[in-house]
Amino acid sequence: MKKAVVCLLLALTLSVLCQRQVIDALMTAARGVISQYMPAQEQPAPDAPTYAQQLGDSAAHDTLPATLYYRFAGTRLLGAEQILLDIRREETVARSIVDALIEGPSASHARLTGLFPQGTRVISVTGEGSTAFVTLSRGFLGRPDGAPADWEDIEYWQEEATLRRYLAMQSIVLSLTEEGRYQRVQLYVADNDDEIPERLELYWFDRTQEDLSVVLGACARDAQAMLTPERTLDMALAAWQERDWETLYLFLAAQEDEQLPSYSVFEAEMKERDISLLEYAISGGTVGMDGRSATLVLDAALRSVDGGDAQIVRESVLLTRVTDNWTISPKTLEDLMIRD
Repeated sequence: MKKAVVCLLLALTLSVLCQRQVIDALMTAARGVISQYMPAQEQPAPDAPTYAQQLGDSAAHDTLPATLYYRFAGTRLLGAEQILLDIRREETVARSIVDALIEGPSASHARLTGLFPQGTRVISVTGEGSTAFVTLSRGFLGRPDGAPADWEDIEYWQEEATLRRYLAMQSIVLSLTEEGRYQRVQLYVADNDDEIPERLELYWFDRTQEDLSVVLGACARDAQAMLTPERTLDMALAAWQERDWETLYLFLAAQEDEQLPSYSVFEAEMKERDISLLEYAISGGTVGMDGRSATLVLDAALRSVDGGDAQIVRESVLLTRVTDNWTISPKTLEDLMIRD
């Protein structure tokens, strides 16, 4: 009797196990059939890169267009260079911009020169709200490039060093406030990362400053330091008026259908024409939709070598961007000088 009961229980167990295997097999087959008629499950799309990743804070490196400002041809103004910054993961856009300014302009922008003395290092660049805080090494206050060892005893080099510091400060402000990245820049100096940054006295940038306790505050963008279309034409005409042909030549650039003469040829032509610019006034000024041309309005009085006078009345003058800066073509200058 006991054997019969045991056999019956064993038979029931095997029956259940067989049914379980059959059911599992049927479910597997059913899933395979269903998958043939159902679309594959879409994988979740990767998250879009954050702004910080695009700027290089998270990615290994990235590029970003930027406009940098350097001294234009020994003048008291800043010209522009448009570049693609290669931003590393550990850097910010602001730090990359200041580093590039310290390195100086590229060789393709021959009329631009750097403003920071050799040995100047970037200690830190941080941002808080709309203000950027830039700390440079004390080499920024050192001997200007090209100056003799006793430069501090020479009036010319004292003036030149002050001007270069002022333009260097403005170059940082203009470059960091371009496209509204920041609104103001506060400049400091320090010896190293461990030293507390110090604000700079204003007399480092302005020799007329008599109160030595006044320090440089956070600086906003100042277009007066930029080589704008109006300022370009003004400096070119002022050079013509003073017969400073070397400076006037700096603002010339040939158009596609003309050729720029050598300086010696240009100087000889100016002396041969011998046309004086007695007075002038610039008004208006609009930049073309493509950003590559600008039109200004000129009134002027001329006198030729033979005593003939001429008037320019509300005449349009075209300027064009060449290597990122405003220039006047030799043909436009000739049209202004030679009147019917």
